[in-house]
Amino acid sequence: MNTYKKVMSNQSIGLIPLLVAMILDNYFTYVIPFLVCTTLCALGFLLLFVFRKDVIYQFLLIPTTLTLLLYSIFFLFNLHSILETYSILIAETLLVVVLAFFGFTKRTVLAKVRNSVVSAHRGTLIRTSLNEAYFMGQITQNLFTFHLFFILMYIHMPESARSTGVEHFLYRYLPIIIGLFILIYGQIRTQMMYGGLRKEVWLPVLNEKGQIIGSIARSVSRSSKKKYYHPIIRVAVVYNGMLYLRKRKKDEYVSPDLLDYPYQRYIRFRQSIESALHETFGKLAEDKSIEPRLMIRHTFENEHVKHLVNLYVVCLRTEEQLKHFTGGKLWTPKQIEDNLGAGIFSEYFEHEFSYLQTTVLLAESVGCGYDNGTPAGDTYMSADS
Repeated sequence: MNTYKKVMSNQSIGLIPLLVAMILDNYFTYVIPFLVCTTLCALGFLLLFVFRKDVIYQFLLIPTTLTLLLYSIFFLFNLHSILETYSILIAETLLVVVLAFFGFTKRTVLAKVRNSVVSAHRGTLIRTSLNEAYFMGQITQNLFTFHLFFILMYIHMPESARSTGVEHFLYRYLPIIIGLFILIYGQIRTQMMYGGLRKEVWLPVLNEKGQIIGSIARSVSRSSKKKYYHPIIRVAVVYNGMLYLRKRKKDEYVSPDLLDYPYQRYIRFRQSIESALHETFGKLAEDKSIEPRLMIRHTFENEHVKHLVNLYVVCLRTEEQLKHFTGGKLWTPKQIEDNLGAGIFSEYFEHEFSYLQTTVLLAESVGCGYDNGTPAGDTYMSADS
């Protein structure tokens, strides 16, 4: 199934019926290639219907089918003499025209998909497949247009400069070579795309109630500012009534290079909070005396992102534990208060500090007793998984 899905994800596969018809036209009359092309188009749509649950889209099969329908008009008007000589060129010309109109629909179609009510995960797959189909359609249109233009130049050359062999190559074999090149190029692009997806981080998408409604690639989410709602983990580190803060990375999407807690992490799709916390702490997770406790869940939102923040706190009791943390320093509540709003602290931190100040920092005298029930078993995956 995975192999079939990868093959069908190559949008240029939708051009195969026409390519097969071009090859067969060198050995049979135009009727047989036409019937074979019709059969392959019908089989392609049948396979897409059978495997529709696997979310496979093959949009270039649509221009191919439309080209076939336009080609059938020549049968209706009994233009058999033209088809016998120029069947490949006619199919090629019709394909170029159909792809030109296909390209004009890009903005409208993508806008409708973007505003549709499908899940975020399915919507992303549709847009990715459509963008690839439009790209490959443009490549196909350009190459075949260039081929037709070259033929037009050739037939205006002096008869002494032309030859039967060159004409046969131009009319019969070059379109097939172009078609094979498009298929190979499309397959290479598909393999590269799958290679990139394997490295991609997939995030759960939440509704306003915090329930999972799908998943999306982090890179796609960041290209659509604040459109998707994702869960994250943030961990505050407290020692002797002080907060340990260090600078965020310079490439952070929100508040780069500003002071914040030492730990923040996206919870990935189908990942439990317990697993995300373990990955966040790394080797530090082996120290059983350092136990993160859930303080609060809240929504953080600015012009870039919308996050469901799972705020945890770790209370350190010894200097030995504090040595695990490097690159930052301890801040007293008074120091923090004096610098709030000065562009020193991250947006997340300034949004959360007042809560920490009235809870865990005050509770240091009796230990870190604020435990709202760490949901170790929670997993951010779709409800139907």
